[in-house]
Parts: sequence; C-alpha cells; structure tokens
Amino acid sequence: MKELNQDFNLLASKYALIDLHLHLDGSLTPEGVVRMAEMDRVSLSTYQLDEIEKQLVCPDNCQDLEDYRKCFDLPIAVMQHTDNIRFSVYDLVKRLNEQGILYAEIRYAPQQHTQKGLTQNEVVVASIEGLNKALAECDIKANLILCCMRADNNEAANLETVRLTKEYLGSGVVACDLAGSEALFETRTFEKVFDYAQRLGVPYTIHAGEADGMSSMKSAIEFGVKRMGHGIRSYNNDEMKDVLSDNNIYLELCPKSNLNTKAVDEIKSIADYPIDSFFSSDVLVTVNTDNLTVSNTTLQNEYATLFAAGALTEAQARMSVINAVNAAFLSDVDKEELMRKCLERMNSLS
Repeated sequence: MKELNQDFNLLASKYALIDLHLHLDGSLTPEGVVRMAEMDRVSLSTYQLDEIEKQLVCPDNCQDLEDYRKCFDLPIAVMQHTDNIRFSVYDLVKRLNEQGILYAEIRYAPQQHTQKGLTQNEVVVASIEGLNKALAECDIKANLILCCMRADNNEAANLETVRLTKEYLGSGVVACDLAGSEALFETRTFEKVFDYAQRLGVPYTIHAGEADGMSSMKSAIEFGVKRMGHGIRSYNNDEMKDVLSDNNIYLELCPKSNLNTKAVDEIKSIADYPIDSFFSSDVLVTVNTDNLTVSNTTLQNEYATLFAAGALTEAQARMSVINAVNAAFLSDVDKEELMRKCLERMNSLS
C-alpha cells in the first residue's frame, strides 16, 4: 500500500471510524489463510506468504468485477469449517479494532461456506461466536450482514439466508444483502427474496450500480432499499440522484474498489472519484473499504487518498461519518451512543 503524506494520514484518522461495507472473505490476511488451511487440512499451492498475497490482492491490470472476484477463490476454499469461520470473524474484528474503527458491519454469504457439508445455520452460529469472542476483547462494536448471492439456481438458498437473518436478528446479525455478479444476474430477478425479507421485517442493503447501471438501482429502490452498496454509476445521472436524495437512500461508496473493478470508465484515478457530485446533489453517501485485502486498503487509506487527491473536503468527510451513523443497522439508542463517540473522536483531533 502506497505511503501517503503523514498529514493526510493524520487527517484521515479523524474520520476513519465506521465501515458499513466490508466483506469478510475479501479481508483475510495471508497468515490467516495459512492458519485456516492447516486447521482444515486444505492443501495450498504455496505456503509462501508473498505468493499467497498475490492470490488475495487484486492485480493492477484487473479488468472488471468478474476479474476482481477471482481473488475470493482461495478465501472461500479455506472457509469451509466452523473453526475457520469463527477465526476469520474474530481476526478481522481484532484488526479493525487496532485500526481505530469504532463500528463495522461485516458481510459474507453463508451459502458459500457449505461446500464441505456445513449448513448455513452452522456457518452463521460460528460467525456469531467469533464476533462475540472478539467483541469481548475489544472496544469496537461490530455486527454481521448475511449476503444472498446472485445466481440462477439458488433461490432456496437465498430464502434460507433471509430466514436465518430473521432468526439471528439482534444477536450479532443486523441485515441481509444481495451480492455477486451484478451484470450477469439482474437485480430485478430477486424480487421474491426481498418480498420475503419485507414480510419477515428483515432490514437489507443491496449491491447495485456497481457492475450494472440504473436498471439495477431502480430495481433495488422498487424493492424498498434504504441503503445501497456502491451506486457509483449514478454519479452523473441527475434523475437517479434526485430519487436517492428525495428518498433518503444511503450509498455505501467504496472508492478504491470501484477503481479496481473499473466500475465507471471515466474514473481513471482517485482524483476523478466523483464523491463531490453526490454531496452537491444532497445524496447521502458514506465511505467504506469493500475488501481490505483484495483492494489492499484500510478505511484510513480510503480517506487519506481522497484527501491527498483533493477529491474530498474535511466538511464532506465529517458528513460521511454522520451519514454512516444514521445509515447503520442499529437501534436509535445505539446510534446516539455511536454518534457521541464519533463526534468526540472527530472533535478531539481537530
């Protein structure tokens, strides 16, 4: 990860407080992969950490989201045992705490971890156990989001994910999501999944406007979404930005990831990142990492690079944190406490 001017890193540390869009499998360390492979007796092609890192980190010549998603193959392969699920959540939360994060919502798809016989329920229980163990040792607060996956033959698995979200809601799980190959499997085809979520009273966010355009975002809005993963493709669509603003829909922006996947052709560098266009249109945006390892980033790095490139003002950074508190899948009481902590951190470093 490129070292930035110390002043930008110090400034970023004031605002790198909440990560609402963070994938578990995209945030494993090479050391963690080796440990999990040994725990589950998975044979790796190499045990050299630098070589494993090359399999986990998005290459500079990544072509698109599908190319980016190849970096998840190895993590998924070693995350097929309850001990490894438990460890992966525990380790990530501990690292986030060390980075100074106050609150995080960590997402993963339980159905992707059933390849060796685990049930989705066993996966979720293990993840909650790992979460609780880490929280008992840290000052950070964190919760889990369970992802449904885009495919053409997994409706039953997706409905099970929603049902489990309901079952464990308030016990470490706070919402469900729809992730995966957005351009290959249109959002509109998952209406039944989110009808079910609505009937159960399950909160949800949806990946949209990343690898697909306005039709994906429109479908998510029709499903009643109040938070949307990415949404970056709407940056130059005034009609969509008006809809987002009028309906108080939050966008979970992930700058470096969007550059990695070439989500928008016109965005060639972080200096081009159009976060100002959202603020100027009164769209509620938050800054997130997406994947710590695949995008080789941290939340502090996201803010620091935006500051260094002149793509984000300090006032906008402060608002992004306030937006993140309001967008979090938390009770009003918990939001009040989180807001107090965020304001205290932002003001103390002024």
